[in-house]
Formats: sequence, structure tokens, C-alpha cells
Amino acid sequence: MDLHLPPRLHRPLAPATAPDPLRTRLAAHVAASTLAMLDPDRIEAIGEDQRIVQLHRVHHAGLVVCAMILSAFERGSDTEGRWLDAQRVYEELGGPVTGGTSFRNMGRKMFPVMQTMLHRRVEELIRETKNHTLKGRLAAFRDVLIPDGCAFKIASVLSGISPGTGQPAELKLHAVYSLKAKTAIEVTPTAGSVHDSDGFWPKRWEAGALYIYDLGYQSHDRFVEASSAGAHLVQRLKETSNPIVLASYGPTGHRRVLRGGDGSSMRLNEACTFEHVHQQEVLDLDVQVVDSKGRSVVARVVRVPVEGEDHYYLATLPRDTFTPFDLAELYRVRWEVELFFRNWKGAVRMDHVHRLRNPTSLVVSVMASMLAALLSRDISAGLEQLQEDYTTLAPAPVRTSPLPRPFPPSLVGTPGFPRKPPSRTKTHRA
Repeated sequence: MDLHLPPRLHRPLAPATAPDPLRTRLAAHVAASTLAMLDPDRIEAIGEDQRIVQLHRVHHAGLVVCAMILSAFERGSDTEGRWLDAQRVYEELGGPVTGGTSFRNMGRKMFPVMQTMLHRRVEELIRETKNHTLKGRLAAFRDVLIPDGCAFKIASVLSGISPGTGQPAELKLHAVYSLKAKTAIEVTPTAGSVHDSDGFWPKRWEAGALYIYDLGYQSHDRFVEASSAGAHLVQRLKETSNPIVLASYGPTGHRRVLRGGDGSSMRLNEACTFEHVHQQEVLDLDVQVVDSKGRSVVARVVRVPVEGEDHYYLATLPRDTFTPFDLAELYRVRWEVELFFRNWKGAVRMDHVHRLRNPTSLVVSVMASMLAALLSRDISAGLEQLQEDYTTLAPAPVRTSPLPRPFPPSLVGTPGFPRKPPSRTKTHRA
């Protein structure tokens, strides 16, 4: 019997790659962040405390929740829908094979548990970031809070439950994004027909924090209440808003009191139309904002040209610290919440709920996406911290300028290479 002997390789096999300590550390962090939220036994214990899970016959309730959250990351053309993807992930995680109806029923029952998970994690984030400080010009604020709304198309049969504006049925999430926590710390679901301004009214304003609004949140009552509570505000001013103007400031800081011909107070439109303000491209004005209860505060209105268009901003920030251009730059921080909503719609599949017809299935899928967004935030924030620690601890590379390398003697004078350079002997003029 002939034995087959493999031929001797001309070159030895490449040695096994040495373990990368950085990769090992990152992988350990991702695993730790994921297990901190997706612990099936702990999730099932929450369900038992809430008397949702009483019998353990078919499904592992905690594993069902984990599958719902992980399915929010499923992207691509081969997905079968939120619930079918969740059931497939559940089976891949070790859950028993069951029917789709049974799996859906268990997932719907676990909605209060998912609410509890979201509430607890947001509270933890608020506590964790309480002593953190922002950087740059934002370090003057305790936090930067940006309210905004995000609407999602849903099945038309739900129009009686959640009517929309541009479409029959729509779900809107009114969120308050925290720049310090890098996520939404408040989320209120409503029908799509509910205006953004009606969906946001804090029970408690955070003193020392900066709130940034867009045009949809114009409200003198809200502005006066927030300012009286010690909060700072920057918001775009609608064209229909016409507060009382008290004074105009020139480029050198000269203050000009504005009064009508008979000594009466003057409105913003009148002051700008009849050129009572300083004749300059950038305006900085003192105005009086009065709410429906007769309460008033003195604030600033600045006009800054942005891409050929005059933008008016209403703010409470001091003039000696923040120029009109600073206010315009601060307002651009709102882009953070737009990126956050884009992640909601894209990365965690919150835009994949338009086919769901059951209201409970809808809210469970949305809640799973919100928890997935929190998990993604935790992983990203931890990786950024690891990178910062690694950069700080790693020794700086020593840069040395390399010495010039001469051409090999065998190539000097050959085509394509220069001849031997002449010796640089010092000559003297006669």
C-alpha cells in the first residue's frame, strides 16, 4: 500500500499572526457593552418582576427581547421584515423553533420590559454624564439640549389610531437630544399630525443648559418660562414674530435706545423697515418678549447673513461673551439631532415599520430600534474612549529624517539613471 506523501513546500508556511492587543481589547469592549444590555436572564427576571413571565414552557422571554433588538441591525436586500428577522435571530441565538404567531405574542407581551430597559439605561446615561463637561465654547453650559421630531410612515389601516399630515398614517417621535449623552434622553410618541411644538414642553427646565430650537418651536410662553428657570436659549425667529425692540447696538458696542416719535415702544418690523436700527449688515438688538400671562424677559435678537439670506435668532446669551456670529454657529449644533434621526431611520431600521398593521407590533419594533440605537451609542462612545486612552498612553513616534541613499554602483550610467554626480570641490574665483 503506497502512502501519499505531500510534496515539500518550497517556502515554509507563514507563521500564525501574532495576536493584536488592540483588537483584543476592542473586541472585549464590544462584547462587554453588548452583554451589559442584552443579558437574557436579567431581561427575563425583569419580566418576572412585572408578572409578565410566569411560565417557562416554550420561549425564553429574555432571548426574544435580545433577538428583537439585534434584528434592528439587520440590513440588506435579504431581510424578510422586522419580525421574521427577529425570529430567525432568536433561533440562531439558541431559542427553540416555534411558530411565527407564538413568537409574535411573546414579543408583544415583553413591551413593558423593553420600556423599563430603555428608561433605566437613559437614567444611567444621565447619571454617568452628569459630571462630564463639554469642550470649546460649549463648556460654559451644563448641557446642550435639542428638541426635534421625527416622523415615520406606517400602514394606512392605522390612520384612525395615528393620523398623519402628508400621508394617511404616521408615527412621530418627539425627542430631546443631549449633546453630552450623545443620544435622546426624552422620547414621546404621538400621531404624526401632532405639531412638534405641542409635543415638547419640559416638566422641568435644566438650569445652565442651552436649548436650541428651530422655527417650529416658536412660543413666547415657552421662551419666558425657560429663561425664568435659568436655562439658556438660541432659536430661529419666525418672520411673523414681532417683539418689542428696546435698543440697537453698533459695531463699537454703542447702545441706541429705540423709541417712536411719540416716545412709544417700537416693534421689530417697524424698527427695521424705517431704519431706526444701526445701518449695518449684522444687527444686535435688545428686545422684550412677553408671554400670554403678561410675564416678560429681555433677550437678544441678532441678524446674521447666511448664504445670501438674513437669518434672525432669538437668544438669551450675554453680548460680551457671544457675538452674533457665535449665535449663528451655536444654532448649527442642531445638525447633531438630524444625524441622530438619520441613524434612527437607517442604521436601526426604524423606517422598516411601514408594513406593520398591529399597533402593538409597531410600538415593539420602534422600541427595539430605540434600544438598538442606545446599544450602538454605548459601543461607539466606549470605542472613542479606548482610542483616546490608547493615543494618550502610546509613546509618540520618533521621526528622523532619512539619510539620502546613493544609487547602486552597478546602475550608475545605465539608461534611465543619471550619471555619477561630479564631486563638489570648492572653486575659487581668480
